[in-house]
Amino acid sequence: MIAVMAATNGLDRYPVDDHGNLEHYPSRIPVWGRLRPEQDQAWSEGNEPFAATLTLVTGPRGRTTPYFVWRDTAGLTYPMFMTDLLDVLMCKLVDRGTVSGLWQVRKRGQNYGLALAPAELAGAS
Repeated sequence: MIAVMAATNGLDRYPVDDHGNLEHYPSRIPVWGRLRPEQDQAWSEGNEPFAATLTLVTGPRGRTTPYFVWRDTAGLTYPMFMTDLLDVLMCKLVDRGTVSGLWQVRKRGQNYGLALAPAELAGAS
């Protein structure tokens, strides 16, 4: 059974660094009690599903949970929650750490991560 949990939470933008990489956590918003203006944070222009081929790069441990980092063919990186990796493994063919699909960013708590777009999950049920 495939859990169709990768809803994008109605997310209309997400934090990116100066190079356009998706940030797992906004780097320029409240930092240890110091508030930095939100306008310092770079944000995406939107959150539309996009097609990409991704290669698994690493699996660092965050403050509370491990996550995975993927790189696209343009060199941009995207963190992914462990639960969303399970959807990828159940719905897509991963060949030597590389997978193609339709992707969209989602938010869980204060963190952001890439997930299969809902259309990919609906087609796999």
